[in-house]
Amino acid sequence: MNCLSVFLVLVLTGANVVQANTHILISSEQNINVGDWSLRGEGWSVKKYTLHGGLQEGVELIEVDNGRMVITVIPTRGMNVMSVRSQNISLGWDSPVKEIVHPRNVNLNINNGLGWLDAFNEWMVRGGIEYSGHPGEDNGRLLTLHGRIAHIPASEVSVTIDGDSPQRITLTGVVQERWFKGAQFVMETKLSTDIGSMTLRIDDKITNMASNEKEFQILYHANFGKQLLEKGARLHGTVAEIQPFNDHAAMTLTSWNVYAAPAEEWADEKVYQIKPFADSEGRAHFLLRNAAGDRAVSFNYNLDNLPYFSQWKNEDSVENGYVTGLEPGNTFPANRSHERKMGRNPKLKGGESVEYHLQYSLHDSKDEVSSAIGKIDQLNAGKKIKFVEQPEQK
Repeated sequence: MNCLSVFLVLVLTGANVVQANTHILISSEQNINVGDWSLRGEGWSVKKYTLHGGLQEGVELIEVDNGRMVITVIPTRGMNVMSVRSQNISLGWDSPVKEIVHPRNVNLNINNGLGWLDAFNEWMVRGGIEYSGHPGEDNGRLLTLHGRIAHIPASEVSVTIDGDSPQRITLTGVVQERWFKGAQFVMETKLSTDIGSMTLRIDDKITNMASNEKEFQILYHANFGKQLLEKGARLHGTVAEIQPFNDHAAMTLTSWNVYAAPAEEWADEKVYQIKPFADSEGRAHFLLRNAAGDRAVSFNYNLDNLPYFSQWKNEDSVENGYVTGLEPGNTFPANRSHERKMGRNPKLKGGESVEYHLQYSLHDSKDEVSSAIGKIDQLNAGKKIKFVEQPEQK
């Protein structure tokens, strides 16, 4: 009996839907796709549907509504998160790319490896897994911008409703990045949220399925635009060291954490390489707030496996894409050849796994924002940021 049949039996018999537990939505192993589908409980819902028209024809979306936030996930695009929406705050941005482009319409190799940008409009998109960062040659091979994982449809997708209090919704996906004689990486991702919460978790496990050791990279490219990003918006964080990634960033190093208004016509991007420090539980903390300090998103993650943080300030015009990317990663966003030279490129042995745990919370009042900033200020007490004034030679 498939998950849709289970759902119908529960409804017809008057059973509590919460006890349905796990529903399989997509499975290449079992040759299953439930198509358009929905599940509802008291104060929450999950639905799956398909987009039509243009470059987004055939893209599938899953919306998780916990009663206070609606989280939209794209299983067709590597389990990327399109947006997170609450009554007062949305996580995401207004990209010039208006459709959620199907991977079959993306050629990663065009424009000297910049084809990834043809579909770039999500709130959270991963770079990796075999490689991430800037395009360019590495041992005679063109590595395209931010790798392939964001354009690989999930092989397995399921949703689990936890009946314990507080009820928790967990969306699980498996994405496989494999090619013969090359990468053999499998990512299992779990996106979860409590019903009625303003917090979501992303828990990823990446496994090297090959028998031999492999280099790998991961970048959690979270993008923020209107409602948070504006003139006077500010980034707070547990920062130990900061260095400009490019020359444009070097000219504004002292104002790295303050954002300018959108440009009238065009502006170059600024990127900063940040080395955070962790709290007593091994987690780095960051917060982006608007100018008034009454809206913010805070997030924390395990620093042991994500030791580097990239801040991308694209203070361009609204039409060109006014956005900032706040990006935990296991390397900085240079080409893999440079990251290897700098000793930052990690490896996984055959059969070995690594886990990443990220948590994001929305704050929609001055008191909440002030309290969240205060926690970061306490961690920063007595510490000074080390500024490295010049970019690395590449």
